[in-house]
This record gives sequence, structure tokens and C-alpha cells, in this order.
Amino acid sequence: MRANALTAFATLSLVLLPAVTNAADKKPLVIEGTAHVIDAGTLQIDKSVIRLFGIVAPGPRQKCLFGSLPWLCGAAARTHLADLADGKQARCEAIETFNARCIVGGKDLSNQMVRAGWAVADEAGEAYRPAQEKARAEKRGLWKYE
Repeated sequence: MRANALTAFATLSLVLLPAVTNAADKKPLVIEGTAHVIDAGTLQIDKSVIRLFGIVAPGPRQKCLFGSLPWLCGAAARTHLADLADGKQARCEAIETFNARCIVGGKDLSNQMVRAGWAVADEAGEAYRPAQEKARAEKRGLWKYE
């Protein structure tokens, strides 16, 4: 993957997530229900749109390069997240405004996306860096044409 493709991943859409805590009891906001994948880094549960914590994934129409040939890496990344989560029960706990850690089948979706090479760790997702380096070394997902 080229450096310009990584820069392009930084372009994110604004998403809506209710306040991080419930004002009355100061407990972290937890959203549970059937997940619907919007793009490679965003889910919807009921009316809540949730950005996966700690990662940056390509946008829906994002293209990456294989030499000088573009390929639809955003669509491929979305398909991977859909395989992991679409139509399945998810439990998301807000970590910071607009971002939540989501678990499906006992697995952290952010970690699964990075491990498969379909997302990169952002500044908050430092814990995902070893998985990112392994995915890159093994040329998985976005890294397959690097």
C-alpha cells in the first residue's frame, strides 16, 4: 500500500453516537443489538451510528493502488467487516465521543479488522499496532500489494 493510500484513510465521516456516559449514573454508555455495517469502520445498532474505536479504515469508495492500477480496497474492507458483524449481535461500549469498542462473538471488531489487514491503528489504538505490523509483514488485506 502506498503512503498516499494511508493518508486517504485519515479522511473520516462524522458519525453520531450518544453521549459517552449516562449523566444520571456516570456509567459508560453501552449499546447492544443487531449490527448493520455501514462501511469498513462504522456500524449501526438501532438508531446509533458507531465508529469503531482505535482504527482507521478505508472509506466506501476508497481506491488503493496495485502498481498504477486502482482497486476498490474500501469495498473489500467493508465486505470483511460485514462478514464479521453484519446481522450479528454486538455489544459496543463508548470509549470516547464518536468511538466505541464493539464486541461480536467475543471478539473485538477493531482488532479483527487490523489483524486481517483491512484497517490501521490510529493514535488511540496503540494496542493494535502489533497486529498491524503482523498483517503488514504477512501482506494481508490492504497490505497485499505493498
